[in-house]
Amino acid sequence: MITTQCRSVPGVASSVWPVRTLERIYPGRLDQGQQVRAALRSFLGDCPVADEVIACVWELAANACLHSNSKLPGGQFAITVHDFTGDYVYAEVRDQGSTWDADLSQPAERPHGLYLMQQLATTYGAAGGRRGWIIWFTMNYPAVTPVPPLPSRQVPTRPPGWCPPQLASISPETLRRIKAALDRL
Repeated sequence: MITTQCRSVPGVASSVWPVRTLERIYPGRLDQGQQVRAALRSFLGDCPVADEVIACVWELAANACLHSNSKLPGGQFAITVHDFTGDYVYAEVRDQGSTWDADLSQPAERPHGLYLMQQLATTYGAAGGRRGWIIWFTMNYPAVTPVPPLPSRQVPTRPPGWCPPQLASISPETLRRIKAALDRL
């Protein structure tokens, strides 16, 4: 299911920040990889971190299929992805629990899914237990390259002894004649 959810802060209409959301539930089998990746590719479209998000979500889903109760007959795993377009992507994979200790403070071993997530994600975490785990991460959009500054205007150096010209005093009669000449134009 793809939805548009809104978040709000006090004093701001909730329709100001629509958040595109993808939510799917899959059988807890490794043969679901193509469907998961296709759904994510369709949802994320031209998101600049789409490849990284897809890789991390599938690796976490594969972990659910291999190491959690989601692998049992009738087991399932679920994914949720929120695209805060232009800012970051939040993704989570939910499984049906295991005895895993969820210690993400330690570096995971290469080339496993948790290792990939730890290397690519901006932030990540885990919550849950034997009844089910949620492994989540965020991935920032790349910073927009700033426009290079225009070359500064350089004031030419003045030769030594230079001073501005003295203002000549203009008589009221001269000013009157100039005004009359301009009026005739």
